[in-house]
Amino acid sequence: MDPEDLQMHNWRSAQASILLGGSLIPAALRLLRFLRDVDQHPCLYRGPAVSNAIRRYEDFWLPLLNQHNATFPLHPPLDCAWIWHVHRLNPIAYARDCEMLFGRLLDVSCKAHDDKSSSVELTRRLWQQRFPEESYDLDLSRFQYDTQWVHHMHPENATRIEYNLADAVMRQQGFFYQVSQFHFEDKRFLEAAQQRYKAFLHLFKITEFKMFLVPTYDIDLMWHAHQLHPRTYVEDLTKFLGRVLEHDDSDSDRSPGQKLDKGFHETCELWLQNYGDVYERAGAMYRGLPPAPVPPSHQISTVGTPIDFVPLTSREVMQVYVTILRAQNLPKKQGDICVRLRLERKCSSFKLETFSVPLREGAFWKHTWMFQAEKSTKALKIELLRRHSFILTQMMKGSHVLGYTSVSWEYLLSMPTLSLFGWFSLTLGVPQSNCPSLYVCISLTPPGRAPYLLRIINSLPTDDKGHMGMGGFFDRRGCWLTRTVLDHSSKQVFIIRSRFSDGFTRTPEDKKCICIHQGGWVYKNNHSTTGYAPARVVAVANQVVRGQESKKELSTQRCWCFFGNTSELLVRASDVDPNWDLRLNFELRGNLRGQVQLVCGRKLDYEVRGATKEEERGFVTVIRYNLFDAPFGKATALFNWRTGAMEVLPMESAVLVLLLSSIISRSVLDMKHVKVKFNPHRRPPPRSAETSDEWGSVLVPSAEGGKMAKSMAPFYMWWNMSALNWSTMFYTSSNTMFGASGCGAAGSCGAGACGGSACGGAGCGGGCGGGGGCGGGGGCGGGGG
Repeated sequence: MDPEDLQMHNWRSAQASILLGGSLIPAALRLLRFLRDVDQHPCLYRGPAVSNAIRRYEDFWLPLLNQHNATFPLHPPLDCAWIWHVHRLNPIAYARDCEMLFGRLLDVSCKAHDDKSSSVELTRRLWQQRFPEESYDLDLSRFQYDTQWVHHMHPENATRIEYNLADAVMRQQGFFYQVSQFHFEDKRFLEAAQQRYKAFLHLFKITEFKMFLVPTYDIDLMWHAHQLHPRTYVEDLTKFLGRVLEHDDSDSDRSPGQKLDKGFHETCELWLQNYGDVYERAGAMYRGLPPAPVPPSHQISTVGTPIDFVPLTSREVMQVYVTILRAQNLPKKQGDICVRLRLERKCSSFKLETFSVPLREGAFWKHTWMFQAEKSTKALKIELLRRHSFILTQMMKGSHVLGYTSVSWEYLLSMPTLSLFGWFSLTLGVPQSNCPSLYVCISLTPPGRAPYLLRIINSLPTDDKGHMGMGGFFDRRGCWLTRTVLDHSSKQVFIIRSRFSDGFTRTPEDKKCICIHQGGWVYKNNHSTTGYAPARVVAVANQVVRGQESKKELSTQRCWCFFGNTSELLVRASDVDPNWDLRLNFELRGNLRGQVQLVCGRKLDYEVRGATKEEERGFVTVIRYNLFDAPFGKATALFNWRTGAMEVLPMESAVLVLLLSSIISRSVLDMKHVKVKFNPHRRPPPRSAETSDEWGSVLVPSAEGGKMAKSMAPFYMWWNMSALNWSTMFYTSSNTMFGASGCGAAGSCGAGACGGSACGGAGCGGGCGGGGGCGGGGGCGGGGG
């Protein structure tokens, strides 16, 4: 049999011969919901709460289950359910302990999942009847910081369960983080995962259980869901494999050469050899360690403030895996060949290339790319290039395209497994006989809503009425530091204005304010070069000066009120630390207190392990603590007040984040006593150039760029780039790719734009940051008047 036919036979055999007791997709969805509930109680991962849960599980839940499971659908309390969960994930140990304690295997009734509320009520009543001294319900919040529960710890010599449940709990605490991304709840992704799980089990039969096979996380989720029904799991595996597989989660060392690493690479080779597809799957790979938690600085508020959403252009992104394996039907010419990857729309300069190999039949690469792409990029374009043997010829003529092919995202998303692999014929746009072919494997995740990407660039100062410019010397109508906010498509979405002076003298402290206007610049006609801010103001912040605050106090702290004086932000600086802007202190008061917290640096999902304090400079993470699905904090936005870059989750208010960033930026400007000079002869910046490219349309992990790191810099995570690189890459006069031609980044204190001044003028005396970081000389983007 032809190798490719044999691989197809193996796949079909795995799908047909492994008949599970039922679809695992509903079980996987229930499992994800359960793991999310557990994750909202970190005390269940270690400490007294775990010991108490093990006691309740062994002394109350298992005896109750043994007594009534045959007649009633029971549902355990959350702490017992968690211990029962980790116990069943080792089916051999669970069966052994059940046999020893009760003489039979204890299973869960499927009816318990049909009507959870009825099952809980029934179980609570039966529990209280048999164990009146122990409440069914347990307030887990009391375990968070309370040590009074230490006496409930379950001595190891008191348990009759042989399996070490406490250790098993600790090993499973990071699993939910790996499967918590939105696509794990998409039924298309889970359907593909179920098929891959069957193929994974089939590998055990092919290898006769002689190899240590390591699952990807989509397969592992299905494996867990299968094991949570012990009797069905035993019957299914005994019927197909003749034995029960032990789920070994004791190895967690991912270092090269260790058992887990070697087992994974051997599994990859076996999968490719037997099924013809690569084992790695988009959205199913190891994400790294969970980020460090950030505890709230105040008591969490139980009353949420409604979020005022302003409509912005939405984005949908997918994770994509592409592997180039080999080529055939190649021309008999000299030189080397490589494969180039491009996208059809939104990112004309994006390209990834494999290493070069000699041009000969059967050329082999096995090169994998992983990246994130917007669905609006439409399609993947794969090109086969021939490089000339002579360096001079290659320099003069460049690479020759032997053929190309395109695969649309819509076509890939219509595949049952969200993947495609096999031989792709390459053409040059005209029919060819015996054209070159590439063996390619592609997988992706279902698209999901992505954060809004916003960047702030400086504009000409405006007068009191919002018009660009300040008028003549004898006709000045006020001066407002003004910045334009662009979205990922370079569309103007907001104008930010901060009152600076009346045209001659600086604004008194208690008169300073910041206004955010919704929309882009308005021009009188198509020929106008100076515009005015849109009329609609969506947010206003006013500086608060209480009593007789001294100049010294104002040089170390600034307080602003906003949202109709219902909230305040206090920005504090150290009066003894020369690098105080590395460690700003923020305090939110009023309605947002206990709901939102601002933390210096990149935290939670934005965490960059090993980053220095200088690399964290200017970053602020917005964390919400009153969300239903993340009571212990979720990072809803990240911004850098030095570069003007930010990303905001759709669930967060973009106006709030812009206001917070502007307040911090202006506070630093004032606390550093930056002297601002204006250039009355400076011409207004050109209107935003139309461009088909979009910022964030594709993102590549830093390690994927290789030698192309410099040219690929726009496609890395913006918050992994240094402030200086970010400003230089996205805000230079020659860079029109992102529609920011002629304007610089709104750097520290709102400077660095269109000439380098803090207000869009012609200089920023003093260079408030001491050097670099915002597209110009000093930390303020300028380098002196």
